Amino acid sequence: MTKNIQYANFPERLLARLVDFSIYHLLILIPFSKIAIINDAAYLLDNILTFTLYILTFAVIVIPFETLMVSKFRGTPGKLLMGLRIQKDQGDRLTLKEAFLRITLGHMVSGIFFSLGYLWIFKNEKRKCWHDIIQGTVVVKEVPYGFWIGLLIFFVFFLMNATIFLQEITGLVENSHFYEDLFNSFFTPKRSVPAMTIPGV
Repeated sequence: MTKNIQYANFPERLLARLVDFSIYHLLILIPFSKIAIINDAAYLLDNILTFTLYILTFAVIVIPFETLMVSKFRGTPGKLLMGLRIQKDQGDRLTLKEAFLRITLGHMVSGIFFSLGYLWIFKNEKRKCWHDIIQGTVVVKEVPYGFWIGLLIFFVFFLMNATIFLQEITGLVENSHFYEDLFNSFFTPKRSVPAMTIPGV
């Protein structure tokens, strides 16, 4: 008996990606919230350097992380939480090389010409984007109510992001005098004191 395969549509795939971004954004906001409440210049500089290093490390890790997730578990965090799976047309998993090419070059190809490659999903019977067609992959649904699950998860992460962001704004406002003084000390030109002249000399 052939299993009835259901292919993920555009709203489901878009929502899965938004869930991914909301998770990654939260991981960036949490350490940044520590900076917003600092009112000591030396401590601030130290934390900015640490945060910058964290961001660079995070940016470098994301692609290998998603490559491993797609190859090993058949999806990014957002897709897995929504019950969506990336697989070959025959149902096989992607190799690490195929997953890497999908996440990097594949999405670049679909993103050109005003993201026409992503919109191609509306024309394709199996709801494939250009990078799916090139690699011979599909995104299938394994959970009937995955979209509503994803919507709930996204809402939760959105609230978490919004809460932390508002806390950071509040911290910056409360420390506005500190940041104003710090800004002025760096960018306000210092007035030169005129030399004193002694008459008769």
